[in-house]
Amino acid sequence: MFTNVNKINAYVAVDNNLEGPAFEKRWFESVVMILKKIQRNELNEVESHIKLLEVCQGIQWVQENLNEKLNSQHRTMLKAIYSTNIQILNGIIQTKNMEYLPLVITSLEVVLKPYEKIN
Repeated sequence: MFTNVNKINAYVAVDNNLEGPAFEKRWFESVVMILKKIQRNELNEVESHIKLLEVCQGIQWVQENLNEKLNSQHRTMLKAIYSTNIQILNGIIQTKNMEYLPLVITSLEVVLKPYEKIN
């Protein structure tokens, strides 16, 4: 999914030595960590806004560049998850209402489940 150099690298500091599934796992873990910080009000309003925009753009990039090797049913499911997350994040950005942020966090944690086998 993240096989080439792209703007997603700018969003989260990720170990430069990682690639492929290990990189993907670390990226998603970083995104979940950022969203949890926002949820706990550990970032100020401006930082939260910027991070939400970056995460939303990153998820949009992931959605648009899903690995073609995935079977079509799996790819369709992931696109739906990412699309819903983007809609929720855009709503949060516009309204500053964090009520649905836990849904985004939980869905990304579910997406991370297959990566648990990776060290």
